[in-house]
Amino acid sequence: MTLAQSLATARTEEDVKDAYIKALGLKSVFKGLVDIQTPEIWFEAKEAPTPPLLMFAQLLTYVRAARKRGEAIPGFLCVIDREKAALMPTEHALPLLEDKSIVWPKSGSAADKALAAQIAPTIETHFVLYEIGTYEAEFIKAAKDAVREGRIIRTPITPDNLRQVFDKWVAMVGVELGVKRAADYAVLFFADIMHDGRNEAMRNLPARLLFSGDKPVFIIGADQYELASERGYRNFWNIYHRPPEQKHRHYLLERRDSLLPMDDQKFKGAFYTPLHIVDKAYDQLAATLGADWQQKYIVWDMCAGVGNLEAKHSNLRNVFMSTLDQEDVTIMRSNPAFAGAEIFQYDYLNDDVTDFGAIDYSLSNKVPQALRQAIADAREGKKGAKPILVLINPPYGEAGNSIGNAGKAGIATNRVSYGMNDLGYAARELFVQFLHRIVSELPTAKLAMFSTLKYVNAPNFELFRKRWTAKYLDGFIVHSKAFDNLKGNFPIGFLVWDLAENVPSRVIQTIALNKAGEVIGEKSFFDFPNDYLMAEWLPRTRKNRVDAIPLTNAITPLLKTAGVRNRHWSDGAIAHFFCNGTDLQNSGTMTAIFSSVHSIGHAGGYFITPENLWKAAIIFAVRLLIPHTWQNHNDQFLQPSQPLTDV
Repeated sequence: MTLAQSLATARTEEDVKDAYIKALGLKSVFKGLVDIQTPEIWFEAKEAPTPPLLMFAQLLTYVRAARKRGEAIPGFLCVIDREKAALMPTEHALPLLEDKSIVWPKSGSAADKALAAQIAPTIETHFVLYEIGTYEAEFIKAAKDAVREGRIIRTPITPDNLRQVFDKWVAMVGVELGVKRAADYAVLFFADIMHDGRNEAMRNLPARLLFSGDKPVFIIGADQYELASERGYRNFWNIYHRPPEQKHRHYLLERRDSLLPMDDQKFKGAFYTPLHIVDKAYDQLAATLGADWQQKYIVWDMCAGVGNLEAKHSNLRNVFMSTLDQEDVTIMRSNPAFAGAEIFQYDYLNDDVTDFGAIDYSLSNKVPQALRQAIADAREGKKGAKPILVLINPPYGEAGNSIGNAGKAGIATNRVSYGMNDLGYAARELFVQFLHRIVSELPTAKLAMFSTLKYVNAPNFELFRKRWTAKYLDGFIVHSKAFDNLKGNFPIGFLVWDLAENVPSRVIQTIALNKAGEVIGEKSFFDFPNDYLMAEWLPRTRKNRVDAIPLTNAITPLLKTAGVRNRHWSDGAIAHFFCNGTDLQNSGTMTAIFSSVHSIGHAGGYFITPENLWKAAIIFAVRLLIPHTWQNHNDQFLQPSQPLTDV
């Protein structure tokens, strides 16, 4: 069957994608945010006929975001639908990605005709359009030639991605060399990157790279190393461009002593953030704050643990790392990867907080003078002052219990919590207590934080959100399974905020990553007032004084009635509706209708009467129809926006 015939019978966008994949014989295909992604070509696909410029606008939005994250970009871009395809070399679009006059949307799906019109003068002169019904053979040949050519846009090595590039080099190249000393990885790495594949870009390095035919040979002292396998070497240099630009070379060499192979076990703390997810966080910061953010910002991580969030930082002279436990301070100070950083013990929720909630650093004298001065300069807006970035993965914990990975006593009784009485339930959360002090102490800072999404849209955080007016800049969510010590299936967000901007966010748009850190789509979170929630649609009826038998299930009475709070019925009630929570995480396991009062979960629920039966039936059905996934875990059920009909 020809491509044209397959497209004629396609019913969905997935059918269109599969038809092109088969016709082109594509290998190493990944379907995610980019519809069809191969190392050589990225495809944007539509089921219905769509203007090529509109499709290129969407595809270039993804390319721009990936390039800002430091990811490899293919040599060709292609847009396809059931009637036509258009192919162009990526290099012709690169100037558009740096054009300050173009307003790029935060998500590819938001690309519109206005963006298409802005890119048209450049794009229209470079893409080749093929009507599949007429030029199928020509398109297939052109696309296969592009794949065969294997051209890609390589990522440059800079001071801002040095740590990440080095770690990837060790994983893909270094392990194939069989080196005798781990410390030798750094000098071998520099010998490799300071070479263009033919000639040395810098001479007199401690190690050298030579070639025997096409095979690289590394020499350090009297030792000579060859690759056990060249596959990783080829793949690595398909991603990165070498050598680094002239202006960066000497600075990169100055960082050599801090480049040691990262051992994950060194960072297995109570609130451990996996290093491959830290990589993604640094990519996100580069995309959001600019490629030079490590040079530009003072960074303070006030719950650093043993420092894994800073393991990828390449300019540690700008980094301050504090943690609750002195043992963690000792571990970080002994780690050469943190040479140059200021590391100190500090209890952020108690130290230097006065009885009136003000911050007075003289109470403990633990905060380094350089950090105090940076905070003061930033607050005053002093000319030349470096901006501050708070980079944290705060501990999870809730007063009165031990959820997540916290379980610490005294959550509700620290000094910061004294000024949070007006925040309701949210004041019980450890990470909110961190935010409470951060907003007061560092009101002009940027904040980049790993956390659950509770503070974005959970009903119990409505009071908190009325005071949380920071401007949302960008971010991603990642499956909780990426974190070794978290149970369940829910999103962990890495969101970047500007505390100086008073712009409350009603919609939070994020990129979605799987547990391996691969982009799999986009996800939006919405902040609706609590009176929009479906739980408010069904009014509660009052209890009467008629005793009802508490049940453990639909037919078995609960014999031990101690602790049972539901003991009475309601006038005219025909059933009791167990309806715990307003989000997807509770709907599958916390939805049931009982013939009597129940003793499951909390004491809430609704009595079903003939008058509200139709509403109860709708809520019951909706809660059970939509399956729970890790991405929709925090999504809230809302009331109908229009009157419901009888049909």
